[in-house]
Amino acid sequence: MLEYIPLRILMEIISLLPYIIVVLFAKLIGALMYYLVPSARKVALINLKQAFPEKTYRERKRIAKRSMKSMIITFAEFIKSSRMSDSQILKRIKIEGLESFDNALEEKHKGMIAITGHIGNWEYVAFYFAIHKYNPKVIFRPLDNPKLDKYVRSWREKRGTECISRWGDLRDIFKALYENSPVAFLCDQNYLDGIFVDFFGYPCATAVGPIAVAMKTKSPIAILYDLPDRYGHHKIIVSEIMYIEEKETKEETLYYNTQKYTKKLEEIIRKHPENWLWVHPRWNTRPKGEPEIFYKHNNYK
Repeated sequence: MLEYIPLRILMEIISLLPYIIVVLFAKLIGALMYYLVPSARKVALINLKQAFPEKTYRERKRIAKRSMKSMIITFAEFIKSSRMSDSQILKRIKIEGLESFDNALEEKHKGMIAITGHIGNWEYVAFYFAIHKYNPKVIFRPLDNPKLDKYVRSWREKRGTECISRWGDLRDIFKALYENSPVAFLCDQNYLDGIFVDFFGYPCATAVGPIAVAMKTKSPIAILYDLPDRYGHHKIIVSEIMYIEEKETKEETLYYNTQKYTKKLEEIIRKHPENWLWVHPRWNTRPKGEPEIFYKHNNYK
């Protein structure tokens, strides 16, 4: 309760500000974050050293700073959107590749597994499809504070997005796909119960849920992401429609296709590194016997 009240007040204030002020304020907070939150700065720089060893320390610092700005802008835009109409939101969003998305939905009529990451404003991706009546479902991790979780979830649901807990009933996912709805998974974070696949040249604990579901339902898989500009406008890009490639065993099929979507996300992040969430310790879980990457005295320069 103590954290909920001040956060609720702050969020209400932000939601009342003009959009451009919200974006400028978020950029300022993001810039300060690099200097005032050393733990986040360290994780971001270690991640960037893992991903881009060929870049100079100065280049990696620049990406880290821009990434933090992008992250705070996303949160601020999400708060601001709570008081925006559907038409106001859509004025800020364009989409590329929608035809391939729609064709896969219509041809297969098995719904859509939508795989994305914390790239740009991932909330706006769900908003776009919800406002256009695709009836999307989003797999999410509930916030630790139940009151704050309920408050934030209500913003998503009022647009028409249904939130399904990652620890919820799998039948809700199958039902949505049976009804030909998209089901979105954020698949770019450290996943304790996942399998290890290659990500930027290092084994990385990765979610298998969307691939396991697609293997069961034969649903198409869309890789998509958001690309923001500096003025608060967004382009959603449907990068690719992929289908499960069967291998000799179920385990091989699961591994191959999990690696495939992970490599697609890596390609997107390589292209737009300043828009990804580098403050997340993506390589935190290691295969048994491997040394810890995020150790205390890591030299990230």
